Amino acid sequence: MKNKILYLSLSVIAVSLIGNYILRYFSSFHFRERKCAMHRPIGFDITFSHRKECLESLSDDLNNTTKEWNVNTVEEIEMRGYNVSTHTILSKDGYYSTMYRIAGGVRSPPRHGKRSILVFHGYSAAAKYWIIQPGNRNLAFTLADAGYEVWLANGRGTTPSKNHTHLDADKDFDYWDFSMDHVSTLDLPLMIDLILQETGTDQIYYACHSGGCAVLLAGLVDVPELNSKVKAAFFLAPGGFLGGGYSPIFIPPILERHWEYILLKVTGGKLSGEPCALLTSLGITTDKICGWSFMRCGICDNFIFAIFGADPEQMDYSNLPNIIKKFRDNGSMKLLRYAKQLHETCEFQRFDFGERRNLLEYGSTNPPTYNLSRMAVPTYIFYGEGDNFLTPSDMVRLRDAVPGKYMKGFHKVDWYKFNHIDFVTAKDADILVYHKIRDIMHKIE
Repeated sequence: MKNKILYLSLSVIAVSLIGNYILRYFSSFHFRERKCAMHRPIGFDITFSHRKECLESLSDDLNNTTKEWNVNTVEEIEMRGYNVSTHTILSKDGYYSTMYRIAGGVRSPPRHGKRSILVFHGYSAAAKYWIIQPGNRNLAFTLADAGYEVWLANGRGTTPSKNHTHLDADKDFDYWDFSMDHVSTLDLPLMIDLILQETGTDQIYYACHSGGCAVLLAGLVDVPELNSKVKAAFFLAPGGFLGGGYSPIFIPPILERHWEYILLKVTGGKLSGEPCALLTSLGITTDKICGWSFMRCGICDNFIFAIFGADPEQMDYSNLPNIIKKFRDNGSMKLLRYAKQLHETCEFQRFDFGERRNLLEYGSTNPPTYNLSRMAVPTYIFYGEGDNFLTPSDMVRLRDAVPGKYMKGFHKVDWYKFNHIDFVTAKDADILVYHKIRDIMHKIE
C-alpha cells in the first residue's frame, strides 16, 4: 500500500509539472486577444503539506455523514432537523425550475411573515452544495437558525430542474441552448415573486456564489422592478468581471470557437455533473473513490487544488467525499463558453453570438455591456485573496461599476489562501463569511 501511495503521489507531481508546461505553452498563443492581464501567472497548484492531517481524518467515524450522502437534498435537510418543502416555477419558454424552501428548524420554528433570503448557486452546481458542511455550519442553516426563511434555487438544467414542457434534457440539444439572460429575465423574477407571495412579505434578501451573482446583476439591469424587491444582496466571489482569472480552466484551446461545433456535438450541449448510471450501479462513484485513503490524500484533494488553488488548511478532509459528490451538477456548454468570453473581454457583457446574429439581437456587431449604474440594491461583496477564478482585481472592477450609494460593503476574507470554492467548502466559512452576512442582515432589520 505504501508503494502504491508513493507511486500515485509521484504521478500527481509529474502530471502537475507536465500540466504546467502545457498550460504555459497554450497560454503563449493568443487564440483571442485578452483585454486585461491575469491577476497572477497560470499554473497547477498542488501540495502534500497536509497529507498527515488527511490520513488522520480517515479514522473519523463517518457513519452519520455517510447516511446523509445517500439521500436526496430534501431528505437530508429534513434529517438535519429543518422544515423543508419544494416549489416550482414555469418560465414562458417552458423550463421548470425548482426551489427548496427551508421555513425553519428547532432554533427558529416556521411562522408566516418571516423575512426570506434567496440563495443562488454558481455555474455547474445546484442547491445541494449549500449543505455540504457538517452540522449547522452551512450558510443555509446559519440563516435559518437566525430566524430567516431560506430558499435554495436550482437553476435550469440542474438535476432538480431538468423538466421542460416539451424538450428532453437528456436527448434534445435545444434544451441546453440557453444563456444567462434567460435565467435572469425569465426565471429569477418568477422565483422572487413566488417567494413574496408565499411569505406575505414585500422584499427578500439575496445571497449567491459566483455565477449566481451574475444572474442577479443582469436581472437588476434588465428587469428594473426587481430592484425594489431585493432588500440587500450578498455576493460571494461574484461573477460578472472575469478578466483577471488565472485558473487552468480558462486556458484550453478546446473552448475556442473553431472547436465549439465538435465539442457541442460530443456533449450534446451539456456539461454533465450527474454520475454515470453504469458506474453507479457498480458502486464506482467519485465520492466512493475519494473515500479510499490513497486517493483522498494526494489525488482527490490535489485535483481540487489544481483547479481552484491550494488551501489545505481550510480543506475538511473528513468531509472530502461529500464535497466531491455535492459540489458539481449539470451545466450548459453555452454558459461555459460565455464564461470564456467574459474572461477574454474583461467586460460584463451579453452573450456573443457572432457579428451577424449580434446585429439581429442587439443592433450592433459587438455584444453590449450590462449598465450596472441601473442597480439600486444595497450590495455587499466578499472575495478571497486566493481565488483564481474571480480574482481581487475582478472584484475591484465590479465594486467600481456598482453605484457608490449602493456599494455598502467590500470585504476581503480574513485568510490569505481563501479560494473560489472555500466560500462553500471551507472549514471556517461560517466564521469568516456566513456569520458576517447574518450580522449585517440583523443590523438592516
